[in-house]
Amino acid sequence: MSWVNRGHHPPLVLRDGHLVASLASEPDPPMGFGLDVSTGLLHYQLEPGDRLLFYTDGVIEAQSPDGEVFGLERFIDFVVRREADGVSAPETLRRLIQAILAHQNGRLQDDATVVTVEWQTRRRFQLVL
Repeated sequence: MSWVNRGHHPPLVLRDGHLVASLASEPDPPMGFGLDVSTGLLHYQLEPGDRLLFYTDGVIEAQSPDGEVFGLERFIDFVVRREADGVSAPETLRRLIQAILAHQNGRLQDDATVVTVEWQTRRRFQLVL
């Protein structure tokens, strides 16, 4: 896989129900600002069956009414536990969004977007938003 990081949190790689990588990198500036600074293309070798998780800060920075953040660790733990339970990717993301909403008493304070992409070996591509 090749990608460019334009300022979002690093994608996560899940393999066989376990977190195997956080694709951390120095972000390039946002597109459209005319800034020439670039780290170039980043690369990671995926394997069949790998799932990538892309997420916005509204997911991990979601705050409860008493100020507790949802956090990266809770986000990863939630997704890995659903993987271990055999829950499908769309159902995992549905449950995740419900958990984030519950954490904030039903009211989002920021965008909360999660996208998962899975490399399936049956010549099928699945993108879940």
